[in-house]
Amino acid sequence: MLPDTDLIRKLEFFEPLDGKIIQKIAKQCIARQFSEGDYIVRQGESGLGLYFITQGRAKVEIERNGVRAAITELQEGDFLGELSIIDDKARSANVICMEDTRCLLLTRDSFSKLVNKHPQIAIQMVKVLVGRIRSSNEKIATRPAEQPSAAPPPPQAEASAEAQPQNESSSGLPFQLPISGGDVIKIYSDTKSQAKEFMVDIFKNLYLAKAMTKYSLSIVGCPVTVRPLTEGSGVHSVTIEGVKLTLYPAEMHQTIHIEAFDSGHLSATVFRPIRSRKNPRVSITRYEKAIDRNDQLHLEIPLQSPIRLLKRGDRIRSQARSVEEIAIPSLSKESSSRGI
Repeated sequence: MLPDTDLIRKLEFFEPLDGKIIQKIAKQCIARQFSEGDYIVRQGESGLGLYFITQGRAKVEIERNGVRAAITELQEGDFLGELSIIDDKARSANVICMEDTRCLLLTRDSFSKLVNKHPQIAIQMVKVLVGRIRSSNEKIATRPAEQPSAAPPPPQAEASAEAQPQNESSSGLPFQLPISGGDVIKIYSDTKSQAKEFMVDIFKNLYLAKAMTKYSLSIVGCPVTVRPLTEGSGVHSVTIEGVKLTLYPAEMHQTIHIEAFDSGHLSATVFRPIRSRKNPRVSITRYEKAIDRNDQLHLEIPLQSPIRLLKRGDRIRSQARSVEEIAIPSLSKESSSRGI
């Protein structure tokens, strides 16, 4: 059996993270021992968090209209329930131990505290999930037409949310999103063009899970390059499937320099936490704008004043497509005042 830190490091969610962060993740995990026949996850119940299997085997089953169908098997090094760390939706599959099995559990609360201290975890998580969507769409695009069956197929897209082996799932879509599997195929069928909206959905759930309360975030779609004008500790920039993310401390005034390398459509979304003891919330500002090659813009994100998108040279502010504020469940003293 691998040491817990070595196992966590092997998982694609955490593999590129710094060794000190891996150790902190391991310290926050709870060791759980299951006997043969025990349920790690029950269909219809809320998930506690992300499980890593460190020893043993388990099978994934879904139940529909009284009929059970086996989906896949999990073993040492596999993990399950990754989306339950950012939502509390009912689980859509059973995970049952086939022998005595040991797991590490990273709860939703522990994950939220870790991300608030180390936002690189959230960025890596989104990288992995977007990569899985791309992989799933490629499989769907190349899969031969299926023959009609007498009985409706099991909802594999939803069931596989509860069990994602490290390598490959038997399901066409390898995990559950905050929306249904059918919607995933419909909305995210073109990964390149829809990656941004997928990331917006994921980060929205992260904010609601209290995992991003110390950071603001801009998500800008292509065809542009972006550069934060205020740099320093806590500022992280990354490009995922052509979408540019800039993450930085919420108490920082930030301006994002945007330059178009081609004509097209600019899409930008900014998440900005509004910390309040009585009414914590996050504002979400969206911009949609046609741009020409070599256009330069500034996305100005002050601490409290309205966000502005300005084209350099004309100082005419673009009108935001939408601005909304979403309440964040009240922060406990522990999660709001103590880091990990």
